Amino acid sequence: MRPPFSAVRGEALQQAIQEYIKEYIISHRLKRGDPLPSEGEIAGQLAASRNAVREAVKSLQALGIVETRHGQGTFVGDFSLNALVAGLTFRIRLAANQDLRTVRELLEIRQVLECGLVARLPGLVTASHLAELHVLVNSMEDRAAQGEPFPEEDRAFHEVLYRPLDNSLVIQLLQAFWEIYHVVGPELPVAAEHPSVTAAEHRRILEALEANDETAAVAAMAAHFAGLQGRIAELQHSKEI
Repeated sequence: MRPPFSAVRGEALQQAIQEYIKEYIISHRLKRGDPLPSEGEIAGQLAASRNAVREAVKSLQALGIVETRHGQGTFVGDFSLNALVAGLTFRIRLAANQDLRTVRELLEIRQVLECGLVARLPGLVTASHLAELHVLVNSMEDRAAQGEPFPEEDRAFHEVLYRPLDNSLVIQLLQAFWEIYHVVGPELPVAAEHPSVTAAEHRRILEALEANDETAAVAAMAAHFAGLQGRIAELQHSKEI
């Protein structure tokens, strides 16, 4: 039975309208870009004010669940992870100067994810896939030889790496982790590894995949995270003393 929206107020009303819209999308099996009923139609269905519906739609838009187009209406959104990125980035930036625990936990999550994923790659990678990774690692090494960082190649490497898994959510999660660290990293009181060290770590991951060696691939990926985790743990320990 539908809740009596006219009797609900404040935040509870906003939550109720948001849930109604989400359930509408699911029950009607709508896809990204499909149109939704107008704010007036939703307000009429729920016996709620158009202003309340408008505010609920704004909240859903911030989460990427819906998209509003000026003069056209409201549509199903792309369900991006932008809200997750924004929330985690703010939390880490807020805590970074006081407690590095959140940063360490985020790195642990990414390490567990990537070590588990890289173990599935041997046997799936193709010659063209390896060739693309070689181009990226070669570029890393060239820039490292000049003492330059290579954030774009680093990001592309981890995205290309898991392409054979054909899992778009994995790529989105890795992109989310990267966006967070790209914003937060420069603010952390942790010295970065020399670019040559990071380039060598990526080379070892690539060599393990070329050898179809699952154990070596996982070890190389774990080592890729170990240095930064160690420096963060050491700094955190020094602050606690």
